[in-house]
Amino acid sequence: MGTITESAKAFMPKLSEIRRDFHMHPEVSQHEERTGKKVAEYLKEMGCDEVYENVGGYGVVGVIKGKKTGKVVALRADMDALQIQEMNEVPYKSKNDGVMHACGHDNHMTGLLGAAMLLCERREEIAGTVKLIFQPAEEMSPVGGSRGMLHSGYMDDVEAVFGLHVWPDLPHGKIGVKAGPLMAATDHFTINIHGKTAHGAKPNQGIDAVVLGSQFVMAAQTIVSRKVDPLDNAVVTFGIFNAGTRYNIIAGDCTLDGTVRTLNEDTRAMIEDSMRKTLDGLCLQSGATADINYGHGYPALVNHEEDAELIRNTAIKLFGKDDVVDVKLPAMPAEDFSFYLKEKKGAFVWLGTAKPEQDPVWPLHNSRFDVDEDILWRGSSLLAQTAIDYLNK
Repeated sequence: MGTITESAKAFMPKLSEIRRDFHMHPEVSQHEERTGKKVAEYLKEMGCDEVYENVGGYGVVGVIKGKKTGKVVALRADMDALQIQEMNEVPYKSKNDGVMHACGHDNHMTGLLGAAMLLCERREEIAGTVKLIFQPAEEMSPVGGSRGMLHSGYMDDVEAVFGLHVWPDLPHGKIGVKAGPLMAATDHFTINIHGKTAHGAKPNQGIDAVVLGSQFVMAAQTIVSRKVDPLDNAVVTFGIFNAGTRYNIIAGDCTLDGTVRTLNEDTRAMIEDSMRKTLDGLCLQSGATADINYGHGYPALVNHEEDAELIRNTAIKLFGKDDVVDVKLPAMPAEDFSFYLKEKKGAFVWLGTAKPEQDPVWPLHNSRFDVDEDILWRGSSLLAQTAIDYLNK
């Protein structure tokens, strides 16, 4: 038996086969039935000591016990796909119309299955127990699937959780590591403004919901530019603005729909409070009424410093210092891995997928997103070695 990276490379034909099967049969959140069954089959084939199905929905938990007793560490991969029509013309193109693994979860599952293969043949190096968490419904904000796995009972004895995400903003094969905030909290708001209709030629007889909606959109921009610390990060985005029924009628109603992204709980609370006060002020000034439905989604993903340093050192040991990137700034997309890190120790890293010859580099959630499968052995070896290193520290 060679090094862990040599073994992972030797598994590449099998990993490619597994990944392509997942990619061809994507399933959206809460519908990962086939995916879960395939994962369980693979884990049993690989020789996991225990395999539990239908956890937190269609989730799967595999258990690998080391030759020595000790702590319990978990490795996690998400399973669900997105409602996107794949545009790639590849032999493993999605066979499910309108559904695609456009966020790379096929690679995450394959990487974790590869880690299972590596760990099963290295039990003598494992000083404790490794739990493999295959989680459904990561894309289902604001609920997400991680809380179902956390509260299933199978993670009660877990001390730390590690995971990764393929990342097209990093060069191929690079490992992006950052202690502290790595990804943002995500909140969703819907605002309904109720004015008063009138003839378009007599706006003084109505309460114009279009104007009020526009004023609110513009006022919200100053919440970020004037109330958020310039060294902090926040985003307020309005994705939907609906108002009016006819060109010559003052609109009586307006609906605004959007998202807020933040990196700490104080800023998160301040933005919600400011939006509510801004809306109240507009209504008081205009005579309109309004309601706001403000839903909290995933919290910010905050890596534990000691565990981020551990996985960083593991990556350097496996791939060399040049292949490890110290991420300076967090990203504003969200990840429900954040719920694990609220209750457990651990860390989450990025695995770069961008190759120099790619032009353009298609982003996550794009109908042309794809990866070079050479990253699979890297993800598998990093996850497996991280679990071993954590249990032996």
